[in-house]
Amino acid sequence: MNYNEVYNSFLELKEILLEKKEAIIKKNLEALNQTDEAIIVVGEKIKKFNLKNNSFSENEKENLKKLGEEIKVIQENNEILIKHSLGVINNILSGILNIAQNEKTSYNAKGACCQDSESLDISSITEEA
Repeated sequence: MNYNEVYNSFLELKEILLEKKEAIIKKNLEALNQTDEAIIVVGEKIKKFNLKNNSFSENEKENLKKLGEEIKVIQENNEILIKHSLGVINNILSGILNIAQNEKTSYNAKGACCQDSESLDISSITEEA
């Protein structure tokens, strides 16, 4: 493991996360799936690095730290975008379910359209009552 391998792997991860952000914004599920698969591959590669026992210079360590912070910010932004998207989806589904519930009360058990009690004012019945 040398510095260039580690740095390039983290740089690749950053680029994939930026692609993922664009996929989230554009609601491109296929691209989102591809970026998730690429993140897994790069993650496995990064896992193999022993970052605690290294011979990197202070400048190299600082560069890696800076890149890691950029990756963290991008990932946090992606999480916020995903949470917002889920909130929007939940609101849409709630609206659909509310409409369906209101429509359900408009029909009786046999599927016939229920009428308001005022519209059941049949003259022969009301005269006798």
